[in-house]
Amino acid sequence: MKPAQGILVKPVMGILLSMVAVAAGQTSTQSFEELSRSAQQAYDAQHDDDAARLFAEAVKMKPDWTEGWWAIGMIDYQHDRYPECRDALTHMVALDASAAPGFALLGLCEFSTKQYDLAFQHLKKAHMLVPVRAPGGPLLNVANFHLVMLLTLQGAFELAQDMYIEVALQDRNNKEMMFGAGLACLRMPMLPQDVPQNQRQVVAMAGKTYWDLITEPPEQTEADFKALLAAYPKFPNVHFFYGTYLAAHHPEQSAPEFLAELKVQPDSVPARVSLALRYITEGKTADALRYARESVALSPESVGSQLALGEALRASGDDKDALAAYQAAEKLDPESSKVRLYLVNAYRAVGRIDDMRREREEYERLKSAEQNWP
Repeated sequence: MKPAQGILVKPVMGILLSMVAVAAGQTSTQSFEELSRSAQQAYDAQHDDDAARLFAEAVKMKPDWTEGWWAIGMIDYQHDRYPECRDALTHMVALDASAAPGFALLGLCEFSTKQYDLAFQHLKKAHMLVPVRAPGGPLLNVANFHLVMLLTLQGAFELAQDMYIEVALQDRNNKEMMFGAGLACLRMPMLPQDVPQNQRQVVAMAGKTYWDLITEPPEQTEADFKALLAAYPKFPNVHFFYGTYLAAHHPEQSAPEFLAELKVQPDSVPARVSLALRYITEGKTADALRYARESVALSPESVGSQLALGEALRASGDDKDALAAYQAAEKLDPESSKVRLYLVNAYRAVGRIDDMRREREEYERLKSAEQNWP
């Protein structure tokens, strides 16, 4: 899949390269000034290969010229030369660790070369460098879309759905992005291009439903869910998707949908976790414990299962065993501030005040490190 889908257009490139020309004019080496000016002129004349060559000569003369590496990367990116773009931007971000656009474009190039682990690291870095409510612009919006596709591929479906909210609000009518959201909603750990043909319609319907949930009136979302359930009542996670919607908007109606999901997928861990949490709220602690224990038995390495078990045990008055469940969750995900907060409350409940304070400090440290991350 080619990143960005044509969003990075020539006008944007021209603005960015004009910044390069200004930076070049501030140097004291006349030959460098002339070389960089020639590169800009070549680009303005749409002689991109000449421009790339001239910028490359300029950075050989001045290897720490960040703007030159950026210009080379941008030109290579526009011509789908992703390995070359990646290499140029690797130089750039090494020189400027605060350059969100550089990390974004680097991650997009790595996505195209299927270096998904590196792409995730750099796209996440770009996301975290931009304040939550600050406009990221077209490049950062496209980078965020590719980031959530990788989150879906990793199986981080809830986090992907959270981030798709930001993506949808920036681009309300992008069918490709809607399709990607459908994968997260149906908990399918794959990239859009890998979806089998016989599953593309259900994914598209789920994605449109989620997009409408974010951008349209509630009546449209309800109509979308009705159509989705009517067309695909036995497709995995359709009932679960609707159940999570109900849990947020009509929680008293959510349990039947999670139970319906268990008829489709008898071994569904997410449905059991959701039932456990719902039954805790309804005061049905025995049912909550049963589903929580089943979820742990099916997936002992699931953080959500361990947390649900901890909550069910606390609700039943067993603070000691609840603490053990939270500790198991912490071992599975030691970098989660959310898990640390559960531990803070669990240690307080059993009177281990020193441990509570330690976990509070860890919570604050991790929360600070997660700034600009959902």
